[in-house]
Amino acid sequence: MQSKKKSEQTGITALYCRLSRDDGGNGDSNSIVNQRKMLTKYAKENGFSNTRFYVDDGITGTRFDRPGFQAMLDDIEMGYVSTVIVKDLSRLRRDYVTVGQYTDIYFPDHNVRFIAINDLIDSDEEENEIALFKNVMNEMYARDISRKVRSAHRIRGTSGEPLSQPPYGYMKSPENKKKWIIDPEAAEVVKDIFKMTLEGKGAETIARILQEKKVPVPMAYWQSKGLPRGGKKTQPNPYKWCKTTVTKILAQQEYCGDIINFKTCSKSFKNKTRYANPEDKWAIFKNVHEPIIDREVFDQVQKLIGKTRRRNPKPENWERNMFCDLLYCADCGRKLWFNIKHDKEDIPFFMCGNYHGNRGTCSSTHYLRADAIEQVVMLELRRLSKCLCDDEESFAMLLADKTNADILKEKKHIESELQKCIVRSEQVAELCIKCYEDNVSGKLSDEMFMRFSGKYETERLELKEKISAYRKRLSEVDEMQLRKEKFIAAVRKFMQMDKLTAPLLRELIDRIDVYEVTGTGKNRKQMIKIHYKFVGYLELPSLARQHNYREETRKGVAVEYVPNAQSA
Repeated sequence: MQSKKKSEQTGITALYCRLSRDDGGNGDSNSIVNQRKMLTKYAKENGFSNTRFYVDDGITGTRFDRPGFQAMLDDIEMGYVSTVIVKDLSRLRRDYVTVGQYTDIYFPDHNVRFIAINDLIDSDEEENEIALFKNVMNEMYARDISRKVRSAHRIRGTSGEPLSQPPYGYMKSPENKKKWIIDPEAAEVVKDIFKMTLEGKGAETIARILQEKKVPVPMAYWQSKGLPRGGKKTQPNPYKWCKTTVTKILAQQEYCGDIINFKTCSKSFKNKTRYANPEDKWAIFKNVHEPIIDREVFDQVQKLIGKTRRRNPKPENWERNMFCDLLYCADCGRKLWFNIKHDKEDIPFFMCGNYHGNRGTCSSTHYLRADAIEQVVMLELRRLSKCLCDDEESFAMLLADKTNADILKEKKHIESELQKCIVRSEQVAELCIKCYEDNVSGKLSDEMFMRFSGKYETERLELKEKISAYRKRLSEVDEMQLRKEKFIAAVRKFMQMDKLTAPLLRELIDRIDVYEVTGTGKNRKQMIKIHYKFVGYLELPSLARQHNYREETRKGVAVEYVPNAQSA
């Protein structure tokens, strides 16, 4: 029965269920349905109210990055959970060290009662010495299962059975899942890639051609066919091929009809990361399935790839430009790339990394010479220094008015969004409870319950992240009111220096927005906006922008700076 201390708490009683393929041999007792029944019955008989299920179905007990378990930990961190109940310790994890850290340290530190029904463990009772040995036995069980799985994996791999998913261009045979057959549509793309390589086209060119033809990338193609594959599934443009994808396809020997096993390995049953295996440990079985590429063609392509000229290394005296990571495209928001022309003379310049000529979406290069931006920023900082020297009190008032106005506006916006997220979070919590009640009463099937609860759980986690981010930003905004002194100190530091340096730039400037060029010839203009640290974009008094400035950046080329618009 609940102790008086616990009965006074009104928090959530977390009922945690887990099932993995490792448990398949233990009959029906470990099924999610039976775990639910057992936990529900125990909670009801012992007076635990406000119950909520956290479920991980089909996930191994040797890892803790499970959605259901992590959701339970998040609620514990928020102070919502007062009790955690599981069928037995193995449902928590099959790792005696980590389980001990949770049962002996984490749960007590968060004032959470822990109960393992079949193991007769209750943290409100006296310490149970047998728990340590049960945790050790659970880990030994997981280790033994891993050893058996590895052994079966090794036998299958050495017998020529493919251990991986078929590569792009193949699919599993409907009659025999252990056999690969050619996927005609994807195979034609693979053939085209090899053909274009033999014609002398590089990986980047091939990727551009495939994108222009609107050929879906492998992941988008598999998704369109309803084939489950691991990897990134959030590519916004399903036709944007990368040269790395093309290069990977060109290097796959499987297209010659071969099976190659043991390309990767894991270090232990506790570490699920896959590491590359040396080629001498691979198991290669030739001519197992129908080839897409002739072996002779494949070998020719490998020779071409091996002869591909690498990009020339940077000169010894090459230095990263101090404006790198500070310049942004005013239209698309992407960073400007730093480049150097090598035809007649080295002319460092920046251009939009999202320019459509490089298979991006931005309509203009937003070209800007490095020497020009350096002169413009230097002149703008001189204006700041002049304002500070001429009337420090007015300059300080200008900064105060600017920061106070911006802070008030941003704070109001953040508080509004934060309140919306909090209200929605409470609504989602109520919807989760209603779903559970409808499921228990039979109004909602288990299938629909899992679908709705999964949807609400995803939204709850997203709202939690937003709430945390908004609260953090609010605290930062409050601190911004005290930062104008730091900005003035940075301007004073600039006044004592003869030239710009990267550390000083990053101390003074947050980002610089570069707009598209307008006009041609002598009428060519380009606006930039400098956003300073602590104060953002700053409009200086008219007294500080009475004159235009003209500087020669190199022989025969000059930059005229118009302070009103911060343009060059």
